[in-house]
Amino acid sequence: MDKKNQIWNRCKDIKALKLECLDILGEFYILLGHKPEALIIKKLNEQFVEDLISKYSSLTLDQVRFAIKKGLQENDPPIFVNVPTWNKFLRDFKKHEQLRRQNNQIESFQQHQKRLDDMSKLIGPREVKKIAK
Repeated sequence: MDKKNQIWNRCKDIKALKLECLDILGEFYILLGHKPEALIIKKLNEQFVEDLISKYSSLTLDQVRFAIKKGLQENDPPIFVNVPTWNKFLRDFKKHEQLRRQNNQIESFQQHQKRLDDMSKLIGPREVKKIAK
């Protein structure tokens, strides 16, 4: 894993980290179909960044995105954007990945990355034709 992208290493530029976390929270809200208020998302973002730095600093932001999307897909509604929810999603992801590493299995995030790379190789060289003028 590339340690440059881990959260503990990205804490040097806290402003950029907060912006990317804000983007993740916004995506979380959109996936749930909610429309957040600016003050709420600002306060949640502060807590989200703090949790990532203190508890999940070995993860990358791509892994955090993947964990939240996976958590949304695997859990039944109602799901809300709050501290217990994202901690549950991230904790479950981290535990699951650690178990897969112990059993010498490919981690689910690595499988996801490989699928994305394969799709981009497959789609990339294709020629795109414009239908309308």
